[in-house]
Amino acid sequence: MSRVAGSNEDLAAPTTFGPLLQPTFRSIWLATQVSSLGWLMQTVAISWLMATISTSDLMVALVQASSNLPAFVLSVFAGALADNFSRRRVMFAGRCLMVTASAMLTASVALGFVSPWMILGFSFLIASGGALNDPAWQASVGDIVDRRDVPAAVTLLSVGFNTVRTVGPALGGIVV
Repeated sequence: MSRVAGSNEDLAAPTTFGPLLQPTFRSIWLATQVSSLGWLMQTVAISWLMATISTSDLMVALVQASSNLPAFVLSVFAGALADNFSRRRVMFAGRCLMVTASAMLTASVALGFVSPWMILGFSFLIASGGALNDPAWQASVGDIVDRRDVPAAVTLLSVGFNTVRTVGPALGGIVV
């Protein structure tokens, strides 16, 4: 089958920002960026809180461990869940876990009922929600965007992740 000059295929050449023209991808991508930014700012605040309520250097270091360990441990399991169940529901469950744990941590701090182990536990739960959400989101990209836009969508995921990973802690430091 030959291509005809000026056909729809020529007009629809993939571009770097092409996936952002698709409302579903754009919405989820933006929500992920905002959520990740908030989580990284919250991680700085949690670390600062731990440093102020605990005299142990180990407890302060464990904040980063509790924030990153779930992604390391749960990613394969979460990927299997995303492949065997509705990715939308897996993403929703992950986000619900993140929101619930964040709200409970916020309420605990606001009411003055906070301990180092509580901070670590909520931090672990929040990160577990992210570890559940991320593989489902990344696996969904191929279902959301047109096949020709998948490379650009993956690039946008990487650029967004790395940008937020750089800006989030800096903003968190400014806020704290």
